[in-house]
Amino acid sequence: IVDISDNNTITINNANNNLGQGDYEFALDDDFGPYQDEPFFENVSPGSHTVFVRDKNGCGIASIEVCIVGFPKFFTPNGDGFNDFWQIQGLDCELQLSTIYIFNRYGQILKQLSPSSRGWDGTFNGRPLPTSDYWFRAQLEDGREIRSHFTLKR
Repeated sequence: IVDISDNNTITINNANNNLGQGDYEFALDDDFGPYQDEPFFENVSPGSHTVFVRDKNGCGIASIEVCIVGFPKFFTPNGDGFNDFWQIQGLDCELQLSTIYIFNRYGQILKQLSPSSRGWDGTFNGRPLPTSDYWFRAQLEDGREIRSHFTLKR
């Protein structure tokens, strides 16, 4: 899995013959397909996905759940029901103990989030913050650390 990028990808590696002997095809998120011969998926959206591996000789289908971590580049907390909260996506699968910190441009911590929360609503002490770039740091349960920024638009 290559995630937290502009082109998230999933590659099924059979170099050690982990799938066993056979001729396989692959699908993402739908066990009815479409199936493809290449074990590679690109431009995968952040969140939980299921990879299906089907033997072309009719010997069955196997599946595995994978999580793609990513975050929105902006959000618009205006109460319209779209993009009203900012949250890292894809942590719900296996990284529930991760911690996310949001900062302003001066390094002041504005919010600490858990992956299971709705996310940040663009306020500090109950007051809406202005349109600007905000920074975050996420310490993931698997040891990775993400540092980047996003825009709050009003």
